[in-house]
Amino acid sequence: MELQVKYRGKTQTVKTEKDRITAGELLKLMGLSPEYAFVVKNGELASEDEPVSPEDELKVVNAISGG
Repeated sequence: MELQVKYRGKTQTVKTEKDRITAGELLKLMGLSPEYAFVVKNGELASEDEPVSPEDELKVVNAISGG
């Protein structure tokens, strides 16, 4: 399966052998931690266990914290 993911202003293709993956697995495939990044699926925040598919509009956003 191939997913098109927008990350840092660029579209990336993420490939996996699995037929189904979750938002959390997508982050891991991209080398990102769910503690520091999150997935927006079709304009809404996706939980880590929410399935994602090639038909979804996917965006990965880094979490920003400050003090």
